[in-house]
Amino acid sequence: MTLSFGLAGMLVIPSGQFSTGESIFVGLATLSTVPVAVAWCLGSWPSPRLAALNVLWADVGILGVLLAFESPFAAMPGCAMFAVIAVFAIVATSQQMLVLHLVFSIGALAVFAVLSVLDGIDPWLAGSRCVTLGALFVVPFAVRPYLHDLRRKAEVALRDSLTGLFNRRGLFEAVEEFNESVPDSPREDIVIGVLVIDIDGFKAINDRYGHPSGDAVLVDVANRLRGAASSDTVVARLGGDEFVCVHVGSRTDVDGIERRIRAALEETVDGPPFTASVGSAGEAATRGDTTGAQLRKLIAIADIDLYRSKVHPQALVPVHRIDPLQVRDRIDSMIAAGGPSVVFQPICDTATTDIVGYEALSRFPFGHGSPLIWFRDASQAGIGPRLELAAIDEALRAMATLPPDAFVSINASAETIRTTDLLARLSPHVCSRTLYLEITEHERVDDYRSVARSVEGLRAAGVRISVDDVGAGFSGLRQVVELKPDALKVDISLVRGIDTDPTRRAVAAALAKFAHDVGSTLIMEGVETAGELRVALELGVDMVQGFLTGRPEAPSAS
Repeated sequence: MTLSFGLAGMLVIPSGQFSTGESIFVGLATLSTVPVAVAWCLGSWPSPRLAALNVLWADVGILGVLLAFESPFAAMPGCAMFAVIAVFAIVATSQQMLVLHLVFSIGALAVFAVLSVLDGIDPWLAGSRCVTLGALFVVPFAVRPYLHDLRRKAEVALRDSLTGLFNRRGLFEAVEEFNESVPDSPREDIVIGVLVIDIDGFKAINDRYGHPSGDAVLVDVANRLRGAASSDTVVARLGGDEFVCVHVGSRTDVDGIERRIRAALEETVDGPPFTASVGSAGEAATRGDTTGAQLRKLIAIADIDLYRSKVHPQALVPVHRIDPLQVRDRIDSMIAAGGPSVVFQPICDTATTDIVGYEALSRFPFGHGSPLIWFRDASQAGIGPRLELAAIDEALRAMATLPPDAFVSINASAETIRTTDLLARLSPHVCSRTLYLEITEHERVDDYRSVARSVEGLRAAGVRISVDDVGAGFSGLRQVVELKPDALKVDISLVRGIDTDPTRRAVAAALAKFAHDVGSTLIMEGVETAGELRVALELGVDMVQGFLTGRPEAPSAS
């Protein structure tokens, strides 16, 4: 279309309609269509703003060429090009831009009709030509409802009718669009993270409660995923009880989305009870992947990870079990290469939101799941302490870049505390900085006495003890009583939505009173809204941690 406009202008130059100067102007105007046409052919579909600029450029160019005609009556047929531009405006721009274009076009046509009469053309003839050409401007209004209907049908074809999420086809199209639109970050590589979610025992839910209840569970899961995801996350239902969430962005953003989605799936259920398993995968995003090959590969990897994480023993058939030798080789290679890397998330005073400390969080190469999966695989392969010690060593090295008056919280499992000499690693640092050893528990602890002995040795050396995920997993009251921690961290599952859920608020209030009665510091993690921060302040929580007050960031270069 653009080249045809240019060709039409070029063919008029030899007709004698223009003076020498006007011919040069028309020639330059027609030549300007060449790079625009090349950009159209080689580039992607323009954004609404770029499309609006294209309409403006075309309007000004067409009007300039038509005004150069010696006879305004001879120029009038050229106004038909405005109608062609109007069709493009319908497809690519907004309603407001279309109206502005049509007002401009009709005004230009009317001006040429008046100039034709003043130039001696019979008014009836000029009027007839004006009406004939003006009828072309009605075409966009006739085409617009049809295009709107086509868009609606196309949108429906990309959506799941039950949940309103993208279906498989919509997923791939949306991810391709997001992949192209996400700008490059000067600080972090752009990665693509994939979560596959499967409802455990969904057939049993249908059999016991009926298919309407099963549909309600699917809608509930879809709403949780949609609520936890960001505007840059593509959420889709692939079919049956399988969902996929895809996020293209920085590693920090991808990790944050995964954390929020996992927390949302653990919230209480109003309808039929259900649990969901999650698998994850990710790697550096491949720009311009129009085939979807990378996304298909990551979905397959996340699907394998999902079945490994199934909690039911019958699901752990040999094909889904981890290979300890492969896990050891992978982790040993990662440690030999200097991994895992570390980021630090601020921990802030609740009342002032001033940073008072940091938690060291490990980051791993993409493609084998979240940090939780890495540590779980290492534990199952018998090298959990080895991986944790590598992470601790990196955190101790990197914390030198942090403010010296801020404490640093370092994670370790009960097994690592009990079976390794953490005291030798931590004691050289306690004289220069306050250290918290944050005990993470994802497996049951049977020998609390030996863990308590190791903890007392660390505490005597000046290391403070913190218990992570209080209120979830195996971080129960016995662990608190046996270990007598200096700090308690309320789990994110109790924090999310605490400003609107009386039950969560009541549990957090009881934990706050307990912590204050025994002299422990209470930290609320996963604070992401102003409402959650307000409740933390009202309950007298000492410190908060979450995306609201500070995202995890890599240490600055020393």
